[in-house]
Amino acid sequence: METAEQCTEVFDVGLALRSVGGDKEFLTEIVGLTQAAWPNLLAEIRGGIARGDLYTVERTARLAKAAARNVSAKRAYESALQLEAMARKGDLQAVQGASVELKREVELLHFFLAALGDDGCFP
Repeated sequence: METAEQCTEVFDVGLALRSVGGDKEFLTEIVGLTQAAWPNLLAEIRGGIARGDLYTVERTARLAKAAARNVSAKRAYESALQLEAMARKGDLQAVQGASVELKREVELLHFFLAALGDDGCFP
């Protein structure tokens, strides 16, 4: 079970709500758009890695950072930041490891975003 602090690092609902002026309906819309974007972002990263196209990985990791930031997902943001940095350095092996970590964080984030509004670790 995640602690409250770990929950906040995965998805900080309070920060996310403040970023949209407390508008829960708007936040729900942003969460939906973000959730819809993740499969394409991860597929683009996988494809870039398979082709050895680290420019595409770097560019897509930057988009993943923005998606994570939009929903106040600290850990997914940090994973995307790491992936972007490794792609920029041209380190394919590190990129592969960082992409696995980002995928793991996105899966965890998906769980937390799906629980938005449920009783759990959200206020």
